[in-house]
Order: sequence, then structure tokens, then C-alpha cells
Amino acid sequence: MLQAGDGRIRISIDEFSGAIAEIRDLKVSDDLIKYPSASVGAPLGIVCLDRQGRRREYTAGPVTRAQDSPGNRLLICHDHVVETSRSSPNGPGRADISCRWRLDAEAGPEGTSSWTIRVENNAEDLTVVEVLFPVVRGIQLGQNHADEVLVFPHHAGEKIVDPALTIASDRYMRFWRAGTVRGADGIYSREIDYCGLASMTWMDLYSPAPNGGFSGLYMASYDPSFVLTGVRSESGGPDFPWCGLGFRKYVPVAPGECWASAPCIIAVHDGDWHWGAAQYRRWILEHISLSDVPSDLAMESAVCPRYDFKQNQSICHRYTEIPEMYEQARAEGITHFFISAWNRQGFDTDYPEFVPDMELGSSWNLARGCEYVRDHGGFSTFYINVRLFDLESDFFPTLGRTWAIKNHDGAMFHETYGPRMFAVICPDCEEWRKWVADTAGWMVKAFGARGIYLDQLGSAEPFPCYGAGHAHSGRSPAHHGRYNHGYLKMIREVRDRTRDLDPSSFLMIENCGDIYSQYAYANLTWNGAFYDEFFNMYKYTFPEFIQVNMVNPRRIADRAERAAWFYKDVARAFVLGSVFWTELGDRFCEEDDCLLDYFRAALRLRTQAAPYIAHGVYQDDLGIAFATDDGLPVVSGPITASRWILPGGGVLVLISNPEQLSGIEIRVDGPDRHAWVDGAELCVNAGALLAEPTVFGTSAADGSRVTLEVPRSQLSFLSMCPGGGDSGASGP
Repeated sequence: MLQAGDGRIRISIDEFSGAIAEIRDLKVSDDLIKYPSASVGAPLGIVCLDRQGRRREYTAGPVTRAQDSPGNRLLICHDHVVETSRSSPNGPGRADISCRWRLDAEAGPEGTSSWTIRVENNAEDLTVVEVLFPVVRGIQLGQNHADEVLVFPHHAGEKIVDPALTIASDRYMRFWRAGTVRGADGIYSREIDYCGLASMTWMDLYSPAPNGGFSGLYMASYDPSFVLTGVRSESGGPDFPWCGLGFRKYVPVAPGECWASAPCIIAVHDGDWHWGAAQYRRWILEHISLSDVPSDLAMESAVCPRYDFKQNQSICHRYTEIPEMYEQARAEGITHFFISAWNRQGFDTDYPEFVPDMELGSSWNLARGCEYVRDHGGFSTFYINVRLFDLESDFFPTLGRTWAIKNHDGAMFHETYGPRMFAVICPDCEEWRKWVADTAGWMVKAFGARGIYLDQLGSAEPFPCYGAGHAHSGRSPAHHGRYNHGYLKMIREVRDRTRDLDPSSFLMIENCGDIYSQYAYANLTWNGAFYDEFFNMYKYTFPEFIQVNMVNPRRIADRAERAAWFYKDVARAFVLGSVFWTELGDRFCEEDDCLLDYFRAALRLRTQAAPYIAHGVYQDDLGIAFATDDGLPVVSGPITASRWILPGGGVLVLISNPEQLSGIEIRVDGPDRHAWVDGAELCVNAGALLAEPTVFGTSAADGSRVTLEVPRSQLSFLSMCPGGGDSGASGP
């Protein structure tokens, strides 16, 4: 057995097969590989295309050479790969593709290991197109799989309890996007591609440790090339409730060539997923910039999207009604007016023919409507879809077919929305990117749009593209994994075009991706709320990236259920400090008057807290504890809260108390947990739903935290500033 590690982690590798036999957290004396039968063979997989364009899958052959240095580095070599039986109908064969992978346990903080692989293709008739490495199977933290929690970067994040069973459940098997599939080997796998379905390339599994406390397993891909990457979670299913985690790279390795990966990180820690977020953030900030949000946009609390101009061939509003529609939003305190379903034939139809629909009015009518918005203190954002081409468009045979993503067999990827079917367009097609940038520039120049919303850019499934004539095909070798690079170029081209016309212009995208969000004002985040949404994951990793959350009443027939979801959605958006996304129009029906009143009060409160949120740094629930008024510690229960660091040594807390509980205290740490001097005078500004703000003085009780009573209000905020100042209302 070969071993590497440090004082916190020990990794054992089978010297004959290369299988991971052990990942031991030495601090809690727990071997995380509790199902060794799942971890057979080296932690890698290779996918090739043969000369006929057929997909062939391989695993590593036996270890032919292994080297280790004293206790902390291993080099494992396989001189060939073996075809899997499910890939070859004629039985397993071997291919002259060598794999050398390295494990380095001196890669960072204690408990961290770095994994890299080099693939050399000496086969004459195969091209490597995918490399799965590392993939770690047979994982169970602690003593019971039911105690495990997986934090997974699907869109803005998911928090999945008991992932070994949940991932294999019917609920996840039926997921519209990002669903689980069961392979011929019996493994349940859920693989989402970065950057799109996956917003980041890290995930974290944690659980109570056998000897007390918690333990965690962090996995991340630190790849500055940002190629298309599959972020993979696995399960053995209900009979074998183990977890698996891994990464897939879409890279070409032609005959006679080799490819070396960037590092993947496997680390054990004390069971707080925030640790993993901090590690990933530290790495990626070396490769991306943080978004530069204009000061007025940072103060925005809501956006009013209107998707009801034209849908399903039905006209609901015309361009001449824009002033009236805008005034409806402005009466609620919303001046950001979002225009969708304005294009030819309306929403989800005839893309990318983004020209004004004649039945809705003339281009002049549309321009005058937007002019009214500007003249009355507002600004407009226009929707365009940057991914789809309608198969029924007259231009599909001449343009769409050429621009579309092509699979390895030449087939296009099709998606259906409503009654229409669309082809997915390759973002690395230069003609397509020019069309998008030209369209965005025209909207700014002709209609006075300030914002451009790029629909699906960070939301829908990314695909590899093998099509000829796109920028990626002109590389040597042609690179099918440059989906992300195409969108990065598109975002920059749209940004540059619109800012040349209006320096105050901005971009919004659907959902999120760290390499995309750096160029956007905000991300419209959603997953599908029945699938363990956990937007805290993205928000904590990148507090600078603004999220916009939907707070419409959902289209649920049962009135009580609809109301319950509405209150939950508003509470989540408020505690996250998100901008409210509220479609007025028909989204609040007559029987929802009480919900509309609640929304108005919540928006007033969000607007009151906006100066603090705009200048604060989100800390999730770190530094917050709850207790009864007689000092006994309690679990917060239905109460949720977030803590924010304010400039000048202040702290903001946003609170949701849906049951309006009384007698609960909240104990809040200082800005760095030990910054408030014992007895220091603090000024506390408070705001509550349907209540006037109050200001009262207090002092730090023990030098590091303040204890206050949780307001008996469904939503509230507390701003604590030293010396009687107001560190949220002014900039840093």
C-alpha cells in the first residue's frame, strides 16, 4: 500500500490497481472510504472517439510504476487503458494511452492534497475527448449516511441532506435539468457542467464525526483554463449508500499528443462548509475580478419584470401602455423596468429575431415608452436570449444550422419551451456573438435601454461543440470544450459595445457562474425550490455578486400553499440581501391582496436597509447565536438571520421571524468576532416590518458580542455601529 499525507490527512493507494483504499481524517480518526468495494481501480476514466466517430470509454490498466517521496507525494503510472464492457460490444480491449497521476500532500493548509494527471495518447485511431479525474467513490463521513450533507454548486447552490439516498431518489431522477441518471454499472450519478448548471467548481460534504464534532471533505478543481468541466456527485443507491465526487474535463488529446491537468484539491476539515468556500474564493480571485457595480444600482431593492406583452400568440399589453405599466411599478417604489416578450411573436418564440413585434406597436412606440421611463426617474432593461435559435424561423436553415452546437456525431442539441423547439447555439461562434453584441447595442442606441439581460447564459446546460466553422474549431487541435470561453468573449463584447454608447449601462444574466458574474450587475438566481435550494453557498463565496430572487406569488392553485411559499420566498430574499424580482400585472390576483400588502411592507423595509446592504459584506449566519431571554442556548428554529460586516467597524443583521416569536435573544459577534471593546458604546438602528424604525444605545456585553432581543416582527434588521455612527449609510 502506498501512502501520502500530513498531520491531518492520510491517503492510501493500492499499489497494483491504483484504487483509493483510504482517506483518513487523522484528527477524528475516521476513514472516509467506508465502502472499499465501490473504490476499485484507479480514480480516473477516459472517453475517446474512434475514427468512425464512435464514443469509447476506458478505465486505467494496472499500475506499471509507482514512486513515493517521504510521506507526502506519490506518482502512479498506467501504461495503457482498458475499454469498459458497456463501451465495447466485443468485450474489453486495451488502448495505448498512458496516464500518470500525482498526489501531493504538501499543497496548502494542513489536511489538503493536490491531484494532477497527465494523459499521453499513443493510440493511432483514438482521440481523447474527456478525462474524468479524480473520481472518489465509496465515501461515508461519520457513522451514518443519513447525517451527511452535500453542498453542491447547482446554480447558486444546493444543500442536500443524506445525498447517498437523495441523489438516487425518484425526485432527483425526475429533475428537469441537472437530474440523476443510473448507469449500466448501477451507479447513480448527477453531473452538472461548469459554467452554466454549475456556478463554481467546488463542493463540500460534511457530517458529525465519530468522536464528536464535525468532519468535512472538500473537493475543488483549480483550473485557470476554465474549460468545460463536469462537476459530479454519485451514489451507490439505497442498498449501498455511499457517496462519490469527481470532475470531468472536456479536452482534446489527439494521437501523438499529451495533456496535463490543473490541480484538483481534496481536503479534510472540521465540518464547516464555509471553510471550503473560503479556500475556493482565495484561489479564484487570482483569476477573476469582482464586479464593479455602479453606486446607484447597488442601492436598488427591486426590479419589475414584464413578461406579459405577448405570450403564446396572445397580446396582453402594447408598447403604448409602457408609461402606465411603469407608473404601476413606480407606485410600489420600483423604478427598474424590465421588458421581455417584446420581440417578434413574443416570449420564447422566433429567437433570435429580436425585432419589435408589429402587433404590439411600432419601434417608435417602443422607443417613446422607454423614453417615458427615463424621463420619470427610471431605467429599462431589455431581455434577449443568447442561447437558442427557433427551428421554425425562416433563417434557421441558412444561419441557425451553421451556428448551432454540434455533438461528436454531428447532431444538434434541441430544447423545447412551450410549443416551440429550438437549437442550442455555440457561444464560440463569432457570427453569433456579433449578432448578440449588435442587438444589444441597437437596444441601447434605438430604445435607450440601460440594462441588457442575457437569458440562459448562466442557467442552461452547457455542451461540448465539435462543429466546424466556429472559433474553437480553428485551434490546433480543435477544442470542443471552449463553451465558457465563447460566453466570456460574448459578455465582454456586449459590455464594451453598450458602454461605448452609455457608460452607465449594465448587464444582468440568468442564474450565475463565477467567471460570468464578474461582468454583471446582478444574477437572477433560481434552481427549482423543490430541489434543496441553498443560495447561501454562492452568496457567501461571492458576497460582492448581487442576486435577484423571485418573490412573485407562485402559480399554485391552493391559496394557503401559495401564500406559504410567498412568505418563504420574501423571507429568503430579504435575509440574503437580494433584490426583489416582482412581476406585477396578473401575478397578484384579487384574492392575494394581503400578499400584495405584505410585499409592499417588505419592499419598504428592504429599501430602508439598502444603504447597509450595499456597503456590507455578507457573512451568512457566522457570528450569530440564539438564546432564550433567560440565557439558555436554543436552536433558532424557524428564525433565520444573516450577519454583515459594515465599513467603520459596524455589523448588520437581517432577520426573518415568520412565527413572530418573542422572548428570543440574538447574540451577534463584532466585525471580526473580537473587535468591540468591552463596554464600548454602540448605536443600534432597527427596522421592522409594518413598524417605525427605532434607534437605541447599548454596549458590548463581553468585548466580542452584543445581545439583543429578536424583534417580534416577521422581517427586521439591526445595524450596530460603534461610537454612535451610522456606518451603513455612507460609503467605505
